[in-house]
Amino acid sequence: MGILKVSNLCKTYIINKRQNNVLRNVNLEIKEGEMIGVMGPSGSGKTTLLYTVSGMDSATAGKVDFCGNEISSLSPDRISRLRLEKMGFVFQQMYMLKNLSIYDNIILPAYQTGRGRTKAGRQAANDRARGLMQKLGISEIADSDINEVSGGQLQRACICRSLINQPEIIFADEPTGTVKLVHE
Repeated sequence: MGILKVSNLCKTYIINKRQNNVLRNVNLEIKEGEMIGVMGPSGSGKTTLLYTVSGMDSATAGKVDFCGNEISSLSPDRISRLRLEKMGFVFQQMYMLKNLSIYDNIILPAYQTGRGRTKAGRQAANDRARGLMQKLGISEIADSDINEVSGGQLQRACICRSLINQPEIIFADEPTGTVKLVHE
């Protein structure tokens, strides 16, 4: 079985007494090491799929099994813990806390885990954060505020944050959507 298995997933929104079936009987399985891309026009349900399979939103019908856990049967606290410890997220909008440095934004999720509450766990998180920042070429901005760096640097910091807890899966919702590319 894969890391993520989705069976007959449906998500319906009711807006102004009208039913909008965004996801209808979606089936997929993601195995360890696979990279899956979901493509479609704006408004086709890509983000809804991501939010529903990760437990950030509830399904109208169907099942989502993540690493042997049926998402809909878990308490909100357990789903939150599962997302923190086993899932990484890179969102289209770069959500960072303004009062924290780039480095502190990256290590924050690691400090929220059980092992991150120990001295050894925090040291391991610090080492991992420094290693990730070095690999992504942003070590020099560690102490910077989020408004003092470029969009590309901030996006790479978000990628570091998504990897800090060594997740089983990474969900990326248009991870380069806000990065402007310049060709010379």
